[in-house]
This record gives sequence, structure tokens and C-alpha cells, in this order.
Amino acid sequence: MASNSDSIYNVLTFIHRHQDRVRFIQQRNSNVIAIGVPDTVSVANPELYFPVGHLLVNRMDDDFLAMNGDLLNDFFERTRSSKLDYREVWITTSHIPAEQTYLVEMSFE
Repeated sequence: MASNSDSIYNVLTFIHRHQDRVRFIQQRNSNVIAIGVPDTVSVANPELYFPVGHLLVNRMDDDFLAMNGDLLNDFFERTRSSKLDYREVWITTSHIPAEQTYLVEMSFE
């Protein structure tokens, strides 16, 4: 499993700053958001963090949550969760070459 990294942070920051260049994908679960990011976005070690045809699941550690709370809260506000807050964030990533897209799914627990 990949660790919490600058690569994940950089992609989340890109999504936050360039919402007009990404696609938010409707989800069934109220605590989940999914985003399609163009695979032209520069990512360090994309083969590690965005494997082709596979899902990579990362539970973000407490330090990542503490350091990036404002950014994560912005994403949490996009969920339809009835909860007021979250304790864990799971980020699932993959590369879908046929759609030229990096998939980023965030689950707030």
C-alpha cells in the first residue's frame, strides 16, 4: 500500500483549485465523493498512486488529516452525509486510460 504522500495532496489541491477542469461523479453513498481528473495533470509516481486497471486504497493518517483539515473539509461539504464531522478519510485512486482520467474517490468515516 502506498503511504500518505505529497502526490495525493497535490492532486487534491489541483481538484480544489481547478474545479472547472475535473468531473464530479454522482455517488450512491452519502459519505463518498468521486472525481475524475485529467490524466495530463502532473503527478509524481503515477504508476504507484494511480495504477492502471486496479484500485489503490489509502487510509489517510492522522497527521495528514491534521495538516490538511481545511482542504478535506471542503471536500466533506460536497458529500450528502448527515454526520457533522468525520474521523477517518479513505482515498481510493486508479487510472482509467480509456477515459484519460485519474479516478479519486474520497470516503469520510
